[in-house]
Amino acid sequence: MSEVAINYDESLAGDHPLPSALLRPTGGRVSSAVEWYNRRRPEILADFERIMYGKIPPRPETVRPERLSEVTDALGGKATRREIRLHMEGPCGVHFLDILWYLPNHVNKPVGAIAGINFQGNAACTDEDGIRPTVNFKSEAPQQHRWQIPMLIDAGFSVATCCRNDLFPDRADGRAESIYKMFHPASELGAANRDLTAISAWAFGCSRLLDLLETEPRIDARRIWVHGHSRLGKTALWAAANDSRFAGAVSNDSGCCGAALDRRDFGETIAKITETFPWWFPAALDAYAETPAALPFDQHMLIGLIAPRPVLVASATEDLWADPRGEFLSARAAGEIYRLFGSDGISGCEFPAPETPVFGDGVGYYLRTGKHDVTATDWKFVLEFIRRTMTV
Repeated sequence: MSEVAINYDESLAGDHPLPSALLRPTGGRVSSAVEWYNRRRPEILADFERIMYGKIPPRPETVRPERLSEVTDALGGKATRREIRLHMEGPCGVHFLDILWYLPNHVNKPVGAIAGINFQGNAACTDEDGIRPTVNFKSEAPQQHRWQIPMLIDAGFSVATCCRNDLFPDRADGRAESIYKMFHPASELGAANRDLTAISAWAFGCSRLLDLLETEPRIDARRIWVHGHSRLGKTALWAAANDSRFAGAVSNDSGCCGAALDRRDFGETIAKITETFPWWFPAALDAYAETPAALPFDQHMLIGLIAPRPVLVASATEDLWADPRGEFLSARAAGEIYRLFGSDGISGCEFPAPETPVFGDGVGYYLRTGKHDVTATDWKFVLEFIRRTMTV
Protein backbone atom coordinates (compact mmCIF):
# COMPACT_ATOMS: atom_id res chain seq x y z
CA MET A 1 0.00 0.00 0.00
CA SER A 2 1.55 3.31 -1.06
CA GLU A 3 1.88 6.19 1.39
CA VAL A 4 -0.41 9.11 0.55
CA ALA A 5 1.14 12.52 1.21
CA ILE A 6 -0.96 14.90 3.31
CA ASN A 7 -0.76 18.67 2.87
CA TYR A 8 -1.41 21.19 5.66
CA ASP A 9 -0.04 24.24 3.84
CA GLU A 10 -2.89 26.50 2.76
CA SER A 11 -0.77 27.99 -0.02
CA LEU A 12 -0.53 24.53 -1.60
CA ALA A 13 -4.21 23.61 -1.23
CA GLY A 14 -5.01 24.67 -4.78
CA ASP A 15 -7.67 26.97 -6.13
CA HIS A 16 -9.63 24.77 -8.50
CA PRO A 17 -12.83 26.33 -9.88
CA LEU A 18 -15.93 24.67 -8.52
CA PRO A 19 -18.48 23.19 -10.89
CA SER A 20 -21.75 25.08 -10.80
CA ALA A 21 -24.61 23.01 -9.47
CA LEU A 22 -26.94 24.88 -11.78
CA LEU A 23 -25.30 23.91 -15.10
CA ARG A 24 -26.80 20.78 -16.62
CA PRO A 25 -24.43 18.30 -18.31
CA THR A 26 -26.63 18.34 -21.42
CA GLY A 27 -26.51 22.13 -21.59
CA GLY A 28 -28.55 24.95 -20.16
CA ARG A 29 -28.69 26.55 -16.72
CA VAL A 30 -31.27 25.95 -14.03
CA SER A 31 -32.95 29.21 -13.07
CA SER A 32 -35.82 28.20 -10.77
CA ALA A 33 -36.59 25.96 -7.83
CA VAL A 34 -38.98 23.95 -10.00
CA GLU A 35 -36.27 23.24 -12.58
CA TRP A 36 -33.87 22.35 -9.78
CA TYR A 37 -36.21 19.78 -8.28
CA ASN A 38 -37.42 18.27 -11.53
CA ARG A 39 -34.21 18.26 -13.56
CA ARG A 40 -30.89 19.14 -11.98
CA ARG A 41 -31.29 17.77 -8.47
CA PRO A 42 -32.04 14.18 -9.65
CA GLU A 43 -28.91 14.26 -11.84
CA ILE A 44 -26.64 15.33 -8.98
CA LEU A 45 -28.22 12.89 -6.53
CA ALA A 46 -27.64 10.04 -9.01
CA ASP A 47 -23.98 11.05 -9.44
CA PHE A 48 -23.37 11.04 -5.69
CA GLU A 49 -25.10 7.68 -5.38
CA ARG A 50 -23.11 6.11 -8.21
CA ILE A 51 -19.69 7.53 -7.40
CA MET A 52 -19.43 8.45 -3.72
CA TYR A 53 -22.01 6.87 -1.40
CA GLY A 54 -23.87 3.99 -2.98
CA LYS A 55 -27.62 3.40 -2.88
CA ILE A 56 -29.51 3.54 0.41
CA PRO A 57 -31.65 0.40 0.83
CA PRO A 58 -35.43 0.82 0.94
CA ARG A 59 -37.55 0.56 4.05
CA PRO A 60 -37.78 -3.13 5.04
CA GLU A 61 -40.87 -5.08 4.12
CA THR A 62 -41.82 -5.33 7.78
CA VAL A 63 -40.69 -3.30 10.79
CA ARG A 64 -41.86 -4.19 14.29
CA PRO A 65 -40.80 -2.09 17.30
CA GLU A 66 -40.35 -3.86 20.63
CA ARG A 67 -40.11 -1.77 23.78
CA LEU A 68 -37.30 -3.34 25.80
CA SER A 69 -37.48 -0.84 28.65
CA GLU A 70 -39.02 2.42 29.76
CA VAL A 71 -37.93 4.65 32.63
CA THR A 72 -40.31 7.58 33.16
CA ASP A 73 -38.10 9.48 35.65
CA ALA A 74 -34.77 9.40 33.82
CA LEU A 75 -32.23 12.19 34.28
CA GLY A 76 -33.61 13.07 37.70
CA GLY A 77 -37.18 13.15 36.44
CA LYS A 78 -36.53 15.37 33.42
CA ALA A 79 -37.07 12.70 30.80
CA THR A 80 -38.60 9.43 29.78
CA ARG A 81 -35.98 6.97 28.55
CA ARG A 82 -36.88 4.13 26.23
CA GLU A 83 -34.94 1.32 24.67
CA ILE A 84 -36.58 0.14 21.47
CA ARG A 85 -35.59 -2.86 19.39
CA LEU A 86 -36.66 -2.60 15.74
CA HIS A 87 -37.20 -6.04 14.25
CA MET A 88 -36.87 -5.71 10.48
CA GLU A 89 -37.36 -8.17 7.64
CA GLY A 90 -36.48 -7.89 3.97
CA PRO A 91 -36.66 -10.29 1.02
CA CYS A 92 -33.43 -12.07 2.02
CA GLY A 93 -33.39 -12.06 5.80
CA VAL A 94 -33.96 -10.37 9.14
CA HIS A 95 -32.06 -7.86 11.25
CA PHE A 96 -32.68 -5.90 14.42
CA LEU A 97 -31.61 -2.47 15.56
CA ASP A 98 -31.46 -1.23 19.18
CA ILE A 99 -32.39 2.41 19.76
CA LEU A 100 -31.88 4.61 22.81
CA TRP A 101 -34.56 7.31 22.99
CA TYR A 102 -35.10 10.19 25.41
CA LEU A 103 -38.24 12.37 25.58
CA PRO A 104 -38.52 15.53 27.74
CA ASN A 105 -41.13 15.34 30.49
CA HIS A 106 -41.51 19.06 31.14
CA VAL A 107 -42.84 20.18 27.73
CA ASN A 108 -46.60 20.30 27.19
CA LYS A 109 -46.60 20.55 23.39
CA PRO A 110 -45.01 18.46 20.61
CA VAL A 111 -41.24 18.84 20.63
CA GLY A 112 -38.48 18.76 18.05
CA ALA A 113 -36.02 15.89 17.93
CA ILE A 114 -32.40 15.09 17.13
CA ALA A 115 -31.68 11.75 15.43
CA GLY A 116 -28.19 10.40 14.87
CA ILE A 117 -25.89 7.40 14.82
CA ASN A 118 -23.36 6.92 17.62
CA PHE A 119 -19.85 5.48 17.57
CA GLN A 120 -19.41 3.53 20.79
CA GLY A 121 -22.82 2.01 21.51
CA ASN A 122 -25.98 3.29 23.18
CA ALA A 123 -24.66 2.76 26.71
CA ALA A 124 -21.77 5.11 25.93
CA CYS A 125 -24.09 8.03 25.16
CA THR A 126 -25.27 8.57 28.73
CA ASP A 127 -23.95 8.18 32.26
CA GLU A 128 -27.20 6.53 33.34
CA ASP A 129 -27.01 2.89 34.35
CA GLY A 130 -29.02 0.03 32.94
CA ILE A 131 -28.59 0.59 29.20
CA ARG A 132 -28.22 -2.64 27.26
CA PRO A 133 -24.82 -3.15 25.64
CA THR A 134 -24.67 -2.97 21.86
CA VAL A 135 -24.57 -6.49 20.43
CA ASN A 136 -21.95 -5.86 17.74
CA PHE A 137 -19.62 -3.72 19.85
CA LYS A 138 -16.98 -5.10 22.19
CA SER A 139 -16.14 -1.92 24.10
CA GLU A 140 -18.51 0.92 24.91
CA ALA A 141 -16.17 3.73 25.93
CA PRO A 142 -17.97 6.69 27.53
CA GLN A 143 -18.90 9.45 25.06
CA GLN A 144 -21.59 11.29 26.99
CA HIS A 145 -19.93 14.61 26.16
CA ARG A 146 -20.67 14.01 22.47
CA TRP A 147 -24.40 13.76 23.04
CA GLN A 148 -25.12 16.19 25.90
CA ILE A 149 -28.51 14.55 26.40
CA PRO A 150 -29.43 16.51 29.58
CA MET A 151 -28.68 19.77 27.73
CA LEU A 152 -30.90 18.77 24.80
CA ILE A 153 -33.69 17.64 27.10
CA ASP A 154 -33.53 20.96 28.98
CA ALA A 155 -33.81 22.72 25.61
CA GLY A 156 -37.00 20.79 24.89
CA PHE A 157 -35.70 18.27 22.36
CA SER A 158 -36.11 14.53 22.13
CA VAL A 159 -32.99 12.50 21.26
CA ALA A 160 -32.82 9.12 19.49
CA THR A 161 -29.65 7.23 18.61
CA CYS A 162 -28.34 3.83 17.62
CA CYS A 163 -24.86 2.41 17.07
CA ARG A 164 -23.15 2.39 13.67
CA ASN A 165 -22.08 -1.23 14.20
CA ASP A 166 -25.69 -2.37 14.54
CA LEU A 167 -26.19 -1.17 10.96
CA PHE A 168 -22.82 -1.97 9.36
CA PRO A 169 -19.85 -3.04 11.50
CA ASP A 170 -17.16 -0.52 10.60
CA ARG A 171 -14.69 -2.83 8.88
CA ALA A 172 -14.05 -4.30 5.44
CA ASP A 173 -15.93 -7.55 6.18
CA GLY A 174 -18.87 -5.81 7.88
CA ARG A 175 -21.41 -6.43 5.13
CA ALA A 176 -22.16 -9.98 6.24
CA GLU A 177 -23.45 -8.66 9.61
CA SER A 178 -25.05 -5.51 8.22
CA ILE A 179 -28.54 -4.44 7.24
CA TYR A 180 -27.70 -5.49 3.68
CA LYS A 181 -28.30 -9.13 4.65
CA MET A 182 -32.02 -8.27 4.54
CA PHE A 183 -31.75 -7.37 0.85
CA HIS A 184 -28.94 -9.51 -0.59
CA PRO A 185 -27.93 -13.18 -0.41
CA ALA A 186 -24.78 -14.07 1.52
CA SER A 187 -22.87 -14.53 -1.74
CA GLU A 188 -23.15 -10.76 -2.38
CA LEU A 189 -22.00 -9.64 1.06
CA GLY A 190 -18.24 -10.00 0.67
CA ALA A 191 -15.65 -7.23 0.91
CA ALA A 192 -15.44 -7.05 -2.88
CA ASN A 193 -19.02 -5.80 -3.26
CA ARG A 194 -18.28 -2.18 -2.51
CA ASP A 195 -21.55 -0.92 -3.99
CA LEU A 196 -23.06 -1.91 -0.62
CA THR A 197 -21.46 0.88 1.39
CA ALA A 198 -21.25 1.56 5.10
CA ILE A 199 -22.29 5.20 4.69
CA SER A 200 -25.53 4.27 2.94
CA ALA A 201 -26.20 1.60 5.58
CA TRP A 202 -25.74 4.18 8.33
CA ALA A 203 -27.97 6.64 6.43
CA PHE A 204 -30.60 3.88 6.26
CA GLY A 205 -30.41 3.80 10.06
CA CYS A 206 -31.01 7.55 10.31
CA SER A 207 -34.28 7.13 8.41
CA ARG A 208 -35.33 4.26 10.66
CA LEU A 209 -34.80 6.53 13.67
CA LEU A 210 -37.00 9.10 11.96
CA ASP A 211 -39.67 6.44 11.30
CA LEU A 212 -39.78 5.69 15.00
CA LEU A 213 -39.85 9.32 16.10
CA GLU A 214 -42.79 9.99 13.78
CA THR A 215 -44.91 7.45 15.69
CA GLU A 216 -44.79 9.47 18.92
CA PRO A 217 -47.54 12.11 19.35
CA ARG A 218 -45.26 14.07 21.71
CA ILE A 219 -42.89 14.80 18.81
CA ASP A 220 -43.47 17.37 16.07
CA ALA A 221 -42.58 15.37 12.95
CA ARG A 222 -41.84 18.62 11.08
CA ARG A 223 -38.90 19.34 13.41
CA ILE A 224 -36.78 16.19 13.35
CA TRP A 225 -33.13 16.95 12.58
CA VAL A 226 -30.34 14.54 11.68
CA HIS A 227 -26.94 15.06 13.31
CA GLY A 228 -23.61 13.37 12.74
CA HIS A 229 -19.93 13.70 13.61
CA SER A 230 -16.94 12.79 11.40
CA ARG A 231 -17.84 9.79 9.19
CA LEU A 232 -21.32 10.02 10.64
CA GLY A 233 -21.40 13.69 9.62
CA LYS A 234 -20.97 12.52 6.04
CA THR A 235 -23.80 10.12 6.80
CA ALA A 236 -26.08 12.86 8.15
CA LEU A 237 -25.69 14.92 4.97
CA TRP A 238 -26.34 11.90 2.75
CA ALA A 239 -29.36 10.86 4.84
CA ALA A 240 -30.92 14.34 4.65
CA ALA A 241 -30.23 14.55 0.91
CA ASN A 242 -32.22 11.35 0.39
CA ASP A 243 -34.94 11.70 3.03
CA SER A 244 -36.85 14.96 2.74
CA ARG A 245 -38.68 14.30 6.00
CA PHE A 246 -35.65 15.56 7.94
CA ALA A 247 -36.18 19.20 8.86
CA GLY A 248 -32.47 19.91 8.56
CA ALA A 249 -29.00 18.46 8.98
CA VAL A 250 -25.94 19.10 11.15
CA SER A 251 -22.54 18.00 9.86
CA ASN A 252 -19.87 18.12 12.57
CA ASP A 253 -16.22 17.81 11.45
CA SER A 254 -17.27 15.68 8.47
CA GLY A 255 -14.24 16.56 6.32
CA CYS A 256 -13.31 14.67 3.18
CA CYS A 257 -16.33 13.29 1.28
CA GLY A 258 -18.47 15.13 3.80
CA ALA A 259 -18.78 18.92 3.89
CA ALA A 260 -15.19 19.74 2.79
CA LEU A 261 -14.44 20.46 -0.85
CA ASP A 262 -12.90 17.54 -2.75
CA ARG A 263 -10.88 19.75 -5.09
CA ARG A 264 -8.73 21.19 -2.30
CA ASP A 265 -5.53 19.36 -1.45
CA PHE A 266 -5.64 19.89 2.30
CA GLY A 267 -5.88 17.35 5.09
CA GLU A 268 -7.54 14.05 4.27
CA THR A 269 -8.06 13.47 0.56
CA ILE A 270 -10.01 11.04 -1.59
CA ALA A 271 -6.76 9.15 -2.23
CA LYS A 272 -6.24 8.67 1.50
CA ILE A 273 -9.80 7.96 2.54
CA THR A 274 -10.43 5.36 -0.16
CA GLU A 275 -7.17 3.64 0.72
CA THR A 276 -8.01 3.54 4.45
CA PHE A 277 -11.79 3.01 4.44
CA PRO A 278 -12.77 1.44 1.11
CA TRP A 279 -15.93 -0.10 2.60
CA TRP A 280 -17.42 3.36 3.08
CA PHE A 281 -17.58 4.05 -0.67
CA PRO A 282 -18.31 2.42 -4.03
CA ALA A 283 -15.29 1.31 -6.04
CA ALA A 284 -16.19 4.01 -8.59
CA LEU A 285 -14.72 6.65 -6.27
CA ASP A 286 -11.24 5.12 -6.57
CA ALA A 287 -10.98 6.43 -10.13
CA TYR A 288 -10.92 10.00 -8.77
CA ALA A 289 -8.30 9.42 -6.06
CA GLU A 290 -5.59 11.27 -7.99
CA THR A 291 -7.90 13.55 -9.99
CA PRO A 292 -10.67 14.87 -7.68
CA ALA A 293 -11.14 17.88 -9.99
CA ALA A 294 -12.53 15.44 -12.57
CA LEU A 295 -15.53 14.66 -10.36
CA PRO A 296 -18.82 15.87 -11.85
CA PHE A 297 -19.67 17.43 -8.46
CA ASP A 298 -18.15 18.81 -5.30
CA GLN A 299 -19.47 18.78 -1.77
CA HIS A 300 -21.29 22.11 -1.96
CA MET A 301 -23.70 20.24 -4.21
CA LEU A 302 -24.30 17.66 -1.49
CA ILE A 303 -25.27 20.46 0.89
CA GLY A 304 -27.43 21.94 -1.86
CA LEU A 305 -29.32 18.68 -2.31
CA ILE A 306 -30.86 19.40 1.10
CA ALA A 307 -32.13 22.86 0.10
CA PRO A 308 -34.29 24.64 1.02
CA ARG A 309 -34.04 22.85 4.36
CA PRO A 310 -31.33 24.27 6.63
CA VAL A 311 -27.85 22.79 6.99
CA LEU A 312 -25.29 23.61 9.68
CA VAL A 313 -21.64 22.82 8.97
CA ALA A 314 -19.32 22.70 11.99
CA SER A 315 -15.51 22.65 12.16
CA ALA A 316 -12.78 22.74 14.83
CA THR A 317 -9.57 24.79 14.81
CA GLU A 318 -7.26 21.84 15.54
CA ASP A 319 -9.02 19.45 13.15
CA LEU A 320 -6.92 20.24 10.09
CA TRP A 321 -7.46 16.68 8.86
CA ALA A 322 -11.08 17.65 8.14
CA ASP A 323 -10.07 20.92 6.40
CA PRO A 324 -12.14 23.56 8.25
CA ARG A 325 -11.61 26.17 5.54
CA GLY A 326 -12.70 23.68 2.89
CA GLU A 327 -15.86 22.97 4.89
CA PHE A 328 -16.61 26.69 5.11
CA LEU A 329 -16.00 27.27 1.39
CA SER A 330 -18.32 24.38 0.58
CA ALA A 331 -21.09 25.72 2.82
CA ARG A 332 -20.68 29.17 1.26
CA ALA A 333 -20.73 27.84 -2.31
CA ALA A 334 -24.02 26.06 -1.62
CA GLY A 335 -25.59 29.50 -1.65
CA GLU A 336 -26.09 29.36 -5.43
CA ILE A 337 -28.65 26.61 -4.84
CA TYR A 338 -30.29 28.21 -1.81
CA ARG A 339 -30.77 31.42 -3.82
CA LEU A 340 -33.26 29.52 -5.97
CA PHE A 341 -35.40 29.38 -2.82
CA GLY A 342 -34.95 33.02 -1.83
CA SER A 343 -31.98 32.61 0.53
CA ASP A 344 -28.34 33.62 0.14
CA GLY A 345 -27.14 31.13 2.74
CA ILE A 346 -23.77 32.52 3.84
CA SER A 347 -22.71 33.68 0.37
CA GLY A 348 -21.38 37.06 1.51
CA CYS A 349 -19.45 35.79 4.54
CA GLU A 350 -15.72 35.37 5.10
CA PHE A 351 -14.06 32.55 7.04
CA PRO A 352 -14.99 33.37 10.64
CA ALA A 353 -12.95 33.55 13.80
CA PRO A 354 -13.46 30.72 16.32
CA GLU A 355 -16.69 30.85 18.31
CA THR A 356 -18.11 33.43 15.89
CA PRO A 357 -20.80 31.57 13.94
CA VAL A 358 -22.14 32.81 10.63
CA PHE A 359 -25.77 31.82 10.35
CA GLY A 360 -27.73 32.43 7.18
CA ASP A 361 -31.42 31.62 6.87
CA GLY A 362 -30.64 28.37 5.05
CA VAL A 363 -26.98 27.58 5.73
CA GLY A 364 -24.84 28.05 8.81
CA TYR A 365 -21.18 27.57 9.68
CA TYR A 366 -19.07 27.87 12.80
CA LEU A 367 -15.50 27.13 13.86
CA ARG A 368 -15.03 25.84 17.40
CA THR A 369 -11.71 26.06 19.24
CA GLY A 370 -10.38 22.56 19.84
CA LYS A 371 -9.96 19.14 18.33
CA HIS A 372 -11.99 16.62 16.31
CA ASP A 373 -14.89 15.98 18.69
CA VAL A 374 -18.41 17.03 19.71
CA THR A 375 -18.67 19.20 22.81
CA ALA A 376 -21.20 21.22 24.79
CA THR A 377 -20.05 24.28 22.80
CA ASP A 378 -21.01 22.52 19.58
CA TRP A 379 -24.46 21.75 20.88
CA LYS A 380 -24.91 25.35 22.04
CA PHE A 381 -24.39 26.52 18.45
CA VAL A 382 -26.56 23.71 17.07
CA LEU A 383 -29.47 24.70 19.28
CA GLU A 384 -29.03 28.37 18.40
CA PHE A 385 -29.06 27.58 14.67
CA ILE A 386 -32.10 25.33 14.91
CA ARG A 387 -34.04 27.98 16.83
CA ARG A 388 -33.11 30.61 14.24
CA THR A 389 -34.22 28.48 11.30
CA MET A 390 -37.35 26.81 12.67
CA THR A 391 -40.37 27.86 10.67
CA VAL A 392 -42.99 25.75 12.47
